[in-house]
Amino acid sequence: MKPPLYDEIHQLALDIVNASAAEDQRSIWSAYHDLELLCKSAEVNGQSHPFHWKTLADFTTAASAALNIYKKALNSAEQYDLVKYVASIKIAMAELYAEAGDSEKGVMIAKEANEAAKLTSDLELKREISEFLLQHS
Repeated sequence: MKPPLYDEIHQLALDIVNASAAEDQRSIWSAYHDLELLCKSAEVNGQSHPFHWKTLADFTTAASAALNIYKKALNSAEQYDLVKYVASIKIAMAELYAEAGDSEKGVMIAKEANEAAKLTSDLELKREISEFLLQHS
């Protein structure tokens, strides 16, 4: 089942990707702003979902801001016991920590992602986590 506002958020994500490919910074920022507003509006209206926040974090360029948004997504995923989202969010966070030079924290969070992923049937997610752990351990 699709999360609330899936189609709208998916379209904005595509808009960002397409604008990025065209190197159209104005369109990137416009779509990002619309995505951010949609996430905040959904939160106010009780439609918030970890998919919303993870997507926003994925397109947030400042690492510290992205981590804060991932934490919001993680809290939501844990609240609703959505283990696939928990694993996906944690591996994204692990990658950010590793990129920032904190491989130790990245590996710790990736191990948590791996534990959550064990409860899913998502082989691609499990592979992504395994590759991260092999590369950084």
